[in-house]
Amino acid sequence: MKWFRIIILLFSLALFGQRNAFAQKKWILDQCINYAWDNNFNIHTSELDVKIRKTDYQQSLNELLPNISLRSTLNQNFGRSIDPATNSYLDINFFNNDYGISSEMTLFNGFMKLNTIKMQRLNLETEKNKMKQIRNQVAFDVINSYFDVMLRQGLFTIARENLQLSSKQLDFTRKLVEVGKKPGTDLLETEANMAADSFLLVQSYNLLDQSMLGLKYQMNFPVTDSLVIESFTPSIFLESIDTFSMEGLFRVASGALPDLTLAWNQLLAADRAVQISKGAFSPRLVAYAGWGSQFMETNRDEFNKIIPYTNQISNNSNEYISLALEIPLFAKFSKSTSLRKSKLQYQKAKIQYDDVTYKLNMTVQKSLTEWRAARAEYESSLSQLARSREAYEAAEKKLDKGLINIIEFYIQKNKWFRAKTEVLRTGLQILLKERYIRFLMTGSLLSAE
Repeated sequence: MKWFRIIILLFSLALFGQRNAFAQKKWILDQCINYAWDNNFNIHTSELDVKIRKTDYQQSLNELLPNISLRSTLNQNFGRSIDPATNSYLDINFFNNDYGISSEMTLFNGFMKLNTIKMQRLNLETEKNKMKQIRNQVAFDVINSYFDVMLRQGLFTIARENLQLSSKQLDFTRKLVEVGKKPGTDLLETEANMAADSFLLVQSYNLLDQSMLGLKYQMNFPVTDSLVIESFTPSIFLESIDTFSMEGLFRVASGALPDLTLAWNQLLAADRAVQISKGAFSPRLVAYAGWGSQFMETNRDEFNKIIPYTNQISNNSNEYISLALEIPLFAKFSKSTSLRKSKLQYQKAKIQYDDVTYKLNMTVQKSLTEWRAARAEYESSLSQLARSREAYEAAEKKLDKGLINIIEFYIQKNKWFRAKTEVLRTGLQILLKERYIRFLMTGSLLSAE
């Protein structure tokens, strides 16, 4: 049993020492978040979506410009054909060539283009807010994994200290048993407790390793590379959270977070879509302008010679300008259907906006309530830790004097162990809740901003 205890202890300490040996750089939480932002595939995809929306918005502006086109045709006529110069039939082969440039510009179409510009601008802002949401979710995942690693590191340290205490107690109990001051059953109980603590240490190390792997996954960090985090994460608040009100925090969060802004932009974009559908019923006024000219082999002078190419292009030049008014009368009810659908989409966007508003309000209230609960648990755990430590030290003295048995001593020791783990857990929980409340206030999950 002695060699088993030594092997387990050395194995556990070696694993802990090996982890520290690789600590060439300690990553703070903000560095982990920034690394995840730079390497997350969903964020890269969202950045491309923003660029696509920006292109759509730019194109909606371009739609205000006129259409301009240039044409040129070459014709070789065979057999009976119409002479383009005299518009009479000819039975000879001849060649002709014409050029033209034309332009078309919509002057009025029920403000559809202007409403499309506004809608595309809102869609662009919506896509930007979606990217912010994705970045926030990535940061949340990293933060939760980071705090889980800190918790597992703390539990590993507590388990290691607990094993060291058990080792000292085992040596002390063995000496007393050897001189006959303690029964052999106490030694068996101590060895069993030592084995349980050794198992707990190995288990806590494995959980720490798994949590570190989870953090690497959230960061998209190379699995085979070493990652060591800074275990100390101070509070990021300089003022008391108790001064915050539900209403005040909700107002601040409404402007700081992208959620409500995104839903509002979607509602406005849906309203613009309704206006675009209404514009389809409006008359359309279009301006046309153009220039054209041509060369014909049949175009000859009084000496029956073909008039030179440049002269014909100059002489045959013609220009035009016109206005056209188009009034839609019937399009198989497609415009009416489009209008009904856009109105339904607007109602849907309104419901989504109300839903986001309600959920954000509930999130604010929940965050403050959870922070107050976490603080109360932390203060209670500190009191419990102080009392359990006193009880453990008193039990240790009573055990030395033979006033209690070994089982009663281990009951107090385990209570002290659980108290230390609760202080660790509740302390990290407060830091996590503080960071989230700060996020509601500023819209940032970084400590430095």
